[in-house]
Amino acid sequence: MKVYNPKPLAPVAEQMLKDSGVEIVGSSGPTKEDLIKDVADVDVIVVWLSPNHIDKEVIDAAKKLKLISRFGVGMEIVDVKYAQSKGIMVCNTPFSNINSVAEHAMYLIMACARNSRIVDTKMHSGEFNSIKKISAVELEGSTLGIIGLGNIGKLVAKKASGFDMNIIAWDPFVKEHPGVEMITDLNELLERSDFVTLHTPETPQTIGLIGAEQFKKMKKSAFIINAARGSAIKQNELVEALKAGEIAGAGLDVYASEPLTSDEPLLAMDNVICTPHYAGFTTGAVVKTGIDVAESILSVMDGKTPKYLLK
Repeated sequence: MKVYNPKPLAPVAEQMLKDSGVEIVGSSGPTKEDLIKDVADVDVIVVWLSPNHIDKEVIDAAKKLKLISRFGVGMEIVDVKYAQSKGIMVCNTPFSNINSVAEHAMYLIMACARNSRIVDTKMHSGEFNSIKKISAVELEGSTLGIIGLGNIGKLVAKKASGFDMNIIAWDPFVKEHPGVEMITDLNELLERSDFVTLHTPETPQTIGLIGAEQFKKMKKSAFIINAARGSAIKQNELVEALKAGEIAGAGLDVYASEPLTSDEPLLAMDNVICTPHYAGFTTGAVVKTGIDVAESILSVMDGKTPKYLLK
């Protein structure tokens, strides 16, 4: 079996494949033309986040394709329905990095609460006593509003409860969850929350979900957190809301366009914590995700159905 994988998996996952006689081929270049050439005779495509989508053109070019295995969860870069219409199996790794992402969301919440960007910058520049004048807030007793109560959102709720936060959530598909007050009106969640954290997939309904209108409904002391998909927030309108003081700050791991350019306004703001879309990339998560991908490939090789087959 021949597998196209543009980035190395964890060594243990690579070894699983090599021990089973799987041939792994990498990327020959960054363009879509390179991708089309690379997948021409492969049985499996391993998908990472990339500007090059696995669309109809790419799928048609892979004449022997049996499986598309996503290293991660979001499937917006794969034409799933078209692949399935051709009898090609599609799977992802829905649980392997959820703890990593949930922990990162909590990190962003805590970093915003403690004004960590400006504190760290001043400490490294030799200041000390003046830093004590910088405001900070406690999580205990504050309200966390979770938008999207899926696997990651539920884990965030669990972790936030350990800080004695009041947890509310909005999710049209979830009616109740232990320890969480479900809110049916998104505007109510925005108005009540001290921290708003997004955990939605990218769908037509979630693209641009949060923009100027929504920022105006939030408390001026509130923070917005996004470790889900950059498309959920209208980034230009976020910048304007921050400049206008409509919200207190933001903690971001994902963006409207990636990678960020050096002139991105968010990077110059002291009240914005930025990380490079790596919430799901702890050492443990990378190993678990790699193993899930390898197991999906070996399942198909053995004539079995992958564990996390999309239907």
